[in-house]
Amino acid sequence: MTIEVQVIDTVLALCAGMLFLWAVPSYALRHGGIRIRIGRADVLRKPGPGRIPPLPRGRVPIRGFGLVDLLGISLFFGFYAGTWWLSSRGEETGELGEMEGLSVGLLFGLFLQGLQILLVVVLLFRRVNLVEAFGLRWQRTWWQVVFAPVVILMMWAFMVFLDGTGYNEWISSFVEGDGEQETVKLLGESWDPLVLVLVAVVACVGAPLAEEVVFRGYIYAAVKRFTNIPFAVIFTGLLFGAVHGNLLALLPLTVLGIVLALAYEYTGSLWAPIAIHFCFNAATVVIQFILKLNPELLEELEKNAGLILLW
Repeated sequence: MTIEVQVIDTVLALCAGMLFLWAVPSYALRHGGIRIRIGRADVLRKPGPGRIPPLPRGRVPIRGFGLVDLLGISLFFGFYAGTWWLSSRGEETGELGEMEGLSVGLLFGLFLQGLQILLVVVLLFRRVNLVEAFGLRWQRTWWQVVFAPVVILMMWAFMVFLDGTGYNEWISSFVEGDGEQETVKLLGESWDPLVLVLVAVVACVGAPLAEEVVFRGYIYAAVKRFTNIPFAVIFTGLLFGAVHGNLLALLPLTVLGIVLALAYEYTGSLWAPIAIHFCFNAATVVIQFILKLNPELLEELEKNAGLILLW
C-alpha cells in the first residue's frame, strides 16, 4: 500500500469519525431523549438541555433536513469511499491512449453525475423546496456569481505559493508516477474529438453541477443541521479533497472545498459555488488544450498546481 493510499484512507476515516463518532453522538447526548417504560407509563428522560436546539444561523436554510439525512450522507460517503477503495486497490489499466471504450466510460461518468443529483432530489422530496433551499432564483442571485473569477485568482495564488515553497515537490516524492489525475492525462494524450468533447462536458458541466448539489447543497446543509457552520465547512472541505483520490491535490482541493462552502454560506445561493467550480474546471480544460497545441509550454507549466482538475 502506497503512502498516497494510506493518507487518503486516513482522511476518509477522519471524516467518518468526525461525523459519526463525534458530531452525531454529541448532538444526540445534548438534545436527544431516552424513553423508558415503567409499568404502563412512559417516562421520557432527556439528557442535556432536553429541548430541540435552535437551527444554526447563516444564509443556507436547513429547515426540512432531519435524521433521515444521516442515511443520505452515509450513502454518498459509502459511494465515494467504495469507489476510492476499488480504484486504489485495483489493477493498472494501462496507458490512457491504449484504453478502449473511453467514450463509453465518459458517458457513464456523466450518467453517474446525473444520478447523484437525482438521488439528492429523491432524498429531499416533499421535505425541502429545492429552489428556495438552494437559492436558485436566478433573478435574485445572478450578481453572486460575478466574484467567481476573483476567487479563482486567489486559489491560483495559493497554489503558486505552495509550489514556490517546495510543497508540491515534497508531496510528489511520496506519489508514484507524475501525480496527475487520469482526466488531466486524458486531455493531454487523447486526440479523439468525441473524447475531448465529452471530457469538457463532464468537467465543465457535470462536475460543477453534481458535486455542488451533493457536497454543498446536500451534505453541507445536512451536517450543518446537526453541528454548526465551522464544523460543516471543515468537514465538507476535507471530504471534498479526499474523494478526489490524489495526494498532490489533497490540500488545494480541501482548501477549495472550504472556499466553496463559505461562498455558499455567504451568498445563500448554490449558483455561487457552481460558478467558481465551473470557472476553475473550464480554465483547466482551456490550459490543457493550449498545452496540446503548444507542447513546448508543457515543461514549464506541467508542475503548476493550477492544472489540477476538480471532479
